[in-house]
Amino acid sequence: MSTIPEAIELLRGFDNQHVAVAIWCEDDVLELAKEKGIKCSRKRAQEIIDKVDRKQDATLGISWDTVSVYLGEYVWDKKKYRE
Repeated sequence: MSTIPEAIELLRGFDNQHVAVAIWCEDDVLELAKEKGIKCSRKRAQEIIDKVDRKQDATLGISWDTVSVYLGEYVWDKKKYRE
């Protein structure tokens, strides 16, 4: 799921059930990147959020550590392809 309308459509299927929902967005990635002194475009932040969503582990959930790992992977790839 990559957009708010898609998330809303998914949630409609739960009708009147109680659900637990945690929302992470590209702004979270950009905030973390800024705190770590990493330059990250909005497009790259969207790609990172998509990857976090696709690869999330239901046992561990999504945390700042999870987002940090994928942000670090982006930095590693950026360095790897620059050399």
